[in-house]
Amino acid sequence: MSNYRSLNEALKESCSDASEQFYFAIKDVRRVQQRKLLSIVGDNSETDFGKRYSFSNIRTIEDFRFAIPISTYEDYEDYVTQIADGIDNVLTRDKVLMLEPTSGSTSPSKFIPYTESLKSEFQRGIFPWLYDIITNRPNVARGSFYWSVTPATHKQERTQGGVPIGFGDDGAYFTQEQQGLIAQLSAVPFDVAQVQDIGEFRKRTLNYLTTNKDLSFISVWNPTFLSLLLRGVDNPKDIWPNLSLISAWADGNASNYIGEIQRLLPDVEIQPKGLIATEGFVSFPLTNRHGSALSVNSHFFEFKDLANGDVRLANELDREKEYEVILTTSGGFYRYNLEDVVKVVGFEGQCPLIRFMGRNNNVSDLFGEKLNEYHVANAIRGTFEKSSLAPSFFMVAPEKIGDASSYVLFVETDHWFNVDSLVEDLDTRLQDNYHYKYCRKLGQLEKPKVFVITSNSEKRASDIYLEENQAKGKKIGNVKPAVLSSQTDWSKKFNGRFIN
Repeated sequence: MSNYRSLNEALKESCSDASEQFYFAIKDVRRVQQRKLLSIVGDNSETDFGKRYSFSNIRTIEDFRFAIPISTYEDYEDYVTQIADGIDNVLTRDKVLMLEPTSGSTSPSKFIPYTESLKSEFQRGIFPWLYDIITNRPNVARGSFYWSVTPATHKQERTQGGVPIGFGDDGAYFTQEQQGLIAQLSAVPFDVAQVQDIGEFRKRTLNYLTTNKDLSFISVWNPTFLSLLLRGVDNPKDIWPNLSLISAWADGNASNYIGEIQRLLPDVEIQPKGLIATEGFVSFPLTNRHGSALSVNSHFFEFKDLANGDVRLANELDREKEYEVILTTSGGFYRYNLEDVVKVVGFEGQCPLIRFMGRNNNVSDLFGEKLNEYHVANAIRGTFEKSSLAPSFFMVAPEKIGDASSYVLFVETDHWFNVDSLVEDLDTRLQDNYHYKYCRKLGQLEKPKVFVITSNSEKRASDIYLEENQAKGKKIGNVKPAVLSSQTDWSKKFNGRFIN
């Protein structure tokens, strides 16, 4: 199609106002953040939640922080149940458009209320990102793109109160005008997302992609999802000679799986996505910058210092410090702790540039050991560095073997390593967690085991991990790479063997 450039320019122009607003906002982050907070509070003062916490009396950031405690999803479950029953004006004045499911740390699923105002807050991060890409990576504008079409796991459902469950596809984040442009730019029609069989989905997606020689940009969430799509494609770099940019998760645990994409497409730039949670839009990347920019126009942000527990505002962060992200959004979550850990790596104006480090809310707990993914990920990275090991897949999960229980390190690798040394080092690092160390002393947990996964070019360990999550009802393209799983039967899912 000869008009890719004009379509991309029209898409860029539709994002220009949001980009200008972002660059204006980063000149005075505290002022912008206070205005955002008071707007949210004012809009929702007559809701059930607003009345309970006297929103009408809140005049400053300090008033708000004094009145509202920091919360997690469990604090909202009763409110979400009321919303699912069809009751309005519970958390927000805006009508809830739908409930988006996501996995929970203490429950199988969470349901996040989406309103028109929350959708607008996401757009205030998405649009500046797109504007920046098309402006500073002009080759992107010369072709078509593949935009995160992932297979549905089931037909869209509704709650008993009639509230829809789940987005149809990622196109819902865009305006109607933009959806029209994207439909013409997309190499793969969005209706492919309705294909529920993963084999048929992959076949149809690849058929569209491999016949589109003008592909210039790919945007996906999980890099292993893209690897799964591309595996078996001969010479992908020859099929898409104009492909210039791939946007995918590449920080935190996802960084372990970018290598395969780089091997398949060695000349293509990979841009790490910012931190985007189901609950809110935290940050977006800027070309030629380290980290991703805090989306200061999206929500009101606070940050809990991991070192001392102090809670700071967006304009009070220190370079190289690590924080948990706390959100207040127009979706009705107030001082909501995502428990995602970010590190400040720089600043754009007054705006923090951050990098996602891991999650503090993914916990495995058989006997009170309370292992969390952030700690486990750091332990594994240290152990691998000491052992000079770089497996293509790895994950830790609890397993009962006979009468004993232990944590198992599942690895996919062809390289030799000293098992005893690796196990000793990993166990020592895990015992930095007092509760794990106590369980080891009591004999409730044995030393870690190692399970070497046997795989082939047709099905890798990451493919099995994705399929297992899809079988549980998750969208395969949105499954986040995990270093820690609380599931106890992975040795039955993977082919391979214990080696100690």
